[in-house]
Amino acid sequence: MSTIGIVTGASSGIGAEFCRRLDALGLDCIWLIARRVDRMEEVASSLKTSTRLFSVDLTDRESISVFGAVLQEESPEISYLINSAGFGKFGMTWEIPLEETQAMIDLNVTATVTLTTVCIPYMKKGSHIIIMDSASAYVPMYDLNIYASTKAFVRHFCNGLRKELEPKGISVTEVSPGWVRTEFIDITMEHEQVPKKVFNGSVSKEDVVDAAMIAARKGKRRSVCGARNKIVVFLSTHFPNFAAKVWRGQFGK
Repeated sequence: MSTIGIVTGASSGIGAEFCRRLDALGLDCIWLIARRVDRMEEVASSLKTSTRLFSVDLTDRESISVFGAVLQEESPEISYLINSAGFGKFGMTWEIPLEETQAMIDLNVTATVTLTTVCIPYMKKGSHIIIMDSASAYVPMYDLNIYASTKAFVRHFCNGLRKELEPKGISVTEVSPGWVRTEFIDITMEHEQVPKKVFNGSVSKEDVVDAAMIAARKGKRRSVCGARNKIVVFLSTHFPNFAAKVWRGQFGK
């Protein structure tokens, strides 16, 4: 039976970094899942471990079913499942095009739950599930409500799943890093009217992934990268109204 790691959103950014960390673990194969095959091929070419590329639109439930059929046929042992695919869009709830709102929910929520569900039967004691969440999951977010709400679901899902998997010895680590220096910030700054100071205190994707892998190996329930982000998560958890006021103030509101 082959031992594998599965990474969604593996074509760039945090997902690609997770692939590079898995490359050092001696797995038999790393399965990369994303839409952009050419970008996945670039990531795969930089790895020493054998890879398989799955061009999957995670917002398409039928595509996930096809991937689930591959798992059922080959029955690998999944050592790491890393759900890093997701996206967010700034904008007032009623101003974001409905199709983009639905796509955020489909990718950030439905795909995360569905893929995790089809993978768990192929995991055993000592396996790890890592799910990208967000510091926004802890506080009502002005101009970022839909994204933050999807991540609040992810946080709740991780908490419940962790309890369910305790008897199986499978860890579930929620990664809530705050802003990460990836193309998400670049695209947002180019196309959205978002104050630059919103992204102050951003951290590198390398540091986020290193912290997440260490947390997962230690069986920790949460990984937050950077002292500033730890303070943000603490304040958002214990003083959500105050944190929401501070966030909104960055928009001059």
